[in-house]
Amino acid sequence: MNKLQMISGVRRGVAASAAAFGVALLSAGVASADDDTFQLRSRLGNFCLDTPSGNVYTPTVINPCDGSPTQRWHVAPLLRIESVAFPGACLGDMLFSQWVSVNRCYMNDQPWIIQPNGQVTGNLFDTPCLNVDGGVANPGTHVIVALCAPDNPAEEWDTIS
Repeated sequence: MNKLQMISGVRRGVAASAAAFGVALLSAGVASADDDTFQLRSRLGNFCLDTPSGNVYTPTVINPCDGSPTQRWHVAPLLRIESVAFPGACLGDMLFSQWVSVNRCYMNDQPWIIQPNGQVTGNLFDTPCLNVDGGVANPGTHVIVALCAPDNPAEEWDTIS
């Protein structure tokens, strides 16, 4: 076997390994109907966290709970909350804004913890809570991050199946 054939064989092996690894990574982040999925319902009323699109930095809103895929989420690796409707899109802080948006799931600002008191807290840099903007539940109201305050219904959520 000459040197060129050896290099070509190594390249094919590396390409096949990279392709298999990429498929494994993509498959690991996709939620299926059999997974434990949930809705996040605001304690302000029957309004659930909703994402109208899977585009990067799409702001999240609340809408009447209807069980649709855009309102369904699951906990992905590293405490990320991933959209069922848009696999690979996770909740995160919007750059230079208080709005909560969906971003690609590898961003650093995405770990969230659903606390026993209903607050959804997290982030690597501070401890914000998911908050219904203005504290009034109306369809299409944006969800923001705000410093957590005790007993604030705008920051309290229930997980529903």
